[in-house]
Amino acid sequence: MNSGNKIRYYGLFGLFILFGITTCSNKTDGVRMDASVYYQKGEEAFKKKRYEKAIDNFNMVILNSPGGELADDAQYYLGECYFNKKEFLLAVSEYQQVTERYSYSPLAEKAYYKVALAYYEQSPKYPLDQQSTHRALQGFQDFIDTYPNSELRPQAEQKIKEIRNKLARKVFESGKLYRKMEQFDSAIIYLDQVLEDYYDTDWVVFAYLEKAHCYIRLRQFDQYREMLKMVGRYKQAEDITKYLHRLDWLYKKEQQKIAREEKRKQRR
Repeated sequence: MNSGNKIRYYGLFGLFILFGITTCSNKTDGVRMDASVYYQKGEEAFKKKRYEKAIDNFNMVILNSPGGELADDAQYYLGECYFNKKEFLLAVSEYQQVTERYSYSPLAEKAYYKVALAYYEQSPKYPLDQQSTHRALQGFQDFIDTYPNSELRPQAEQKIKEIRNKLARKVFESGKLYRKMEQFDSAIIYLDQVLEDYYDTDWVVFAYLEKAHCYIRLRQFDQYREMLKMVGRYKQAEDITKYLHRLDWLYKKEQQKIAREEKRKQRR
């Protein structure tokens, strides 16, 4: 190969290398641009409540730039999309991705809270199975333990209070049912569970009242009077006052029954 051909050869080779570098650079810029464009489209769709379209775009942000500066925001928005669609288990999965993959993100704290809130939203009425309720309770407690100084702590504490009241009511209603069935010993077991496990709930005073009812029917009057002392520690709201009047009537009725039984014995 003569010198002229060599010059042309190396010149073309150099242009080829330069073209390749330029092309790679353009592709990299395109990826960055695409991630931001997808994110913008996702935001717009989210604001319009077009959640399926938003999900597609936020997924593309993560696919194109999983370690990019928009990835944690996109991941959190995925959780928000599913949460607003009331697909709470999917929301939990997406929020957990934020807390695990992007723990450095400012959004990790809120995502941690939203995991518990998603379980809370799944929590059914008290007579039904409370698995989601227990998960929510644990989630809010874990959140407080992890972020004790969070601005969301008051909301988490309020949710914990609500959940504990729901769980207390479930146990209380079981005790009340056994009392109505006149299985008083079984009723007391459930009512004691309310007093021991849910001592800080609104159902404690009613558990004392129900136990008082049981003790009257069991003719364990000393325990009945102890229950009245415990009830006396609480504010005497209208429903409590009515219950106390009913107990007083029941107590007198039981005393009359005992007196009649004694008379029959004496006649024999």
